[in-house]
Amino acid sequence: MELVAELRGRDGQTRSVRVQCPAVEGEGGQLRSVRQGLAELQQRVVELLAPLVQEEREAAAGGGKRGSVEDDDEEEEDESEDENNIDTNASADGPPPKRTKVQQP
Repeated sequence: MELVAELRGRDGQTRSVRVQCPAVEGEGGQLRSVRQGLAELQQRVVELLAPLVQEEREAAAGGGKRGSVEDDDEEEEDESEDENNIDTNASADGPPPKRTKVQQP
């Protein structure tokens, strides 16, 4: 049996990684063979991607990007909560806070 991973880069180039899964005798032998093959395949893919990941990290660090995408999302959520006057510390066990009406002059 053979496991194959195909990786397509942003440039459209495709790279294939192939791993042979030798037959293992005994009960559950085929499953053990596949698990060993998957572990080897995973390691080869990591080795193939490691330089690309490093390049992107360096490019992101050199590009002056601050924070991660997750940080940006959290900031947007905080801003929207402030705009809507939502009490984020309110207990979920109790009733929701009362809303007061503001009369326009």
